[in-house]
Amino acid sequence: MFAGPNGSGKSTLIEDIKKHYNVGYFVNADIIEKQLNTQGFINCEEYLPTPITQYDWESFQLNAENKQIDKQKLQSIVITDNILVLNTPIDSYIAASIANFFRQILLCTESTFSFETVMSHSSKVDFLKNVKKQAFKTYLYFVTTQDPKINIERIGLRVTKGGHNVLEKKVIERYYRSMDLLFEAFMIADRAFIFDTTFSDKRSLLIEKKGTEMKILQDVIPEWTHHYLIEKIENI
Repeated sequence: MFAGPNGSGKSTLIEDIKKHYNVGYFVNADIIEKQLNTQGFINCEEYLPTPITQYDWESFQLNAENKQIDKQKLQSIVITDNILVLNTPIDSYIAASIANFFRQILLCTESTFSFETVMSHSSKVDFLKNVKKQAFKTYLYFVTTQDPKINIERIGLRVTKGGHNVLEKKVIERYYRSMDLLFEAFMIADRAFIFDTTFSDKRSLLIEKKGTEMKILQDVIPEWTHHYLIEKIENI
């Protein structure tokens, strides 16, 4: 699981990790939204090791609980011959629901997979927990900055280059929710890597965890690591 607040540098980290390690099938709601927005369909073979059907999607809808999504919009998704087509304008909530659907399918396979998330909702931590119960080896790559104002500035810069925007209010709310969930996700993961990107020209690997062993890799670490992680570990 690649996690961290909006604008922290998750996508850049993922691309760097992909150069050296196998991340398996990769699920990213932003990419799903972009694909459906530009080409109107998704070849599910890109995301899943086995073909899926309309029945799989309808079964997922019955079990899904997301009040932010209009059920009629979800019903406008049709899967034929492993091709997913959306017959309504795409939005971030639909993309997130499709990403969740793909993750749930992957959970039932033995294939290596990974996904990107802001981790601003406990459901992502619950999913990590479920993955571990299915005997997968779990990895957490968490990246953040010292202050959400930094993230807002970087998102603004991203927009000038054609990237997607996120409302400032949402950035701030998600930042603190994501940070609050860090400790729980860290404790669940078999391996964890905690990065700081406060300085735009530097990504620092601060903490690494393997099993029950944790290593602090920098002589000086940011205040947020103490508040959201180290102090909580010390209080166990």
